[in-house]
Amino acid sequence: MPLMDWLEQRTGIKTYWEKKKALLIPDHVTFFYCFGGISLTIIILQLLTGIFMTFFYVPKPEEAFNSVLKMSNEIPLGWLMRNMHRWGATILIAAVITHMFNVFYHKAYQKPREFNWLSGFTMFLVVFLFSITGVILPWNWRSYWVLVMWTDYVGTWPLIGKFLKDPLIAYFSVSRSFIIHILLLPIISAVFLTFHFKMVKRHGISGPL
Repeated sequence: MPLMDWLEQRTGIKTYWEKKKALLIPDHVTFFYCFGGISLTIIILQLLTGIFMTFFYVPKPEEAFNSVLKMSNEIPLGWLMRNMHRWGATILIAAVITHMFNVFYHKAYQKPREFNWLSGFTMFLVVFLFSITGVILPWNWRSYWVLVMWTDYVGTWPLIGKFLKDPLIAYFSVSRSFIIHILLLPIISAVFLTFHFKMVKRHGISGPL
């Protein structure tokens, strides 16, 4: 195809793709080994839909919910972007948990893959924080009660809980949750994902027990 030839001359994408297709896949690899890649695909979709939503969302308590409604009801494809982002967050958590159970079941956290496991577990915590801060952003009744429930839970922690509860309620305002959600957590994700995939590339896919 002329277009593919044009791209190949300038990017080498065809050569790169043929090289990747030639890589051998171990016989023991099943569908459950794909959940790392599935998680990455969902993260990319979350990034794209999230970028779209930032153009219309207003990170102010008095305007947040109305801006979400306007985006969903008045902006072309706004409803699709929002629902892809919202349901994608739930599916992402399920995919990451499945990936972690698969790694744990096959004991792929053992030597020499300790850093694979630690970076992957850190990404699970980051995804979890993405979910919490994302729920807060619309600032509706669900957002309020999610914030209350989690801060109440932290308040039950021994020794430090009562000292953390009130600062957490004060800190996770709509505007701060927005900055954490679209700036801080994506930077952390990029660092740990890069490290995680470098470790996976270095040590390869773990074998069966």
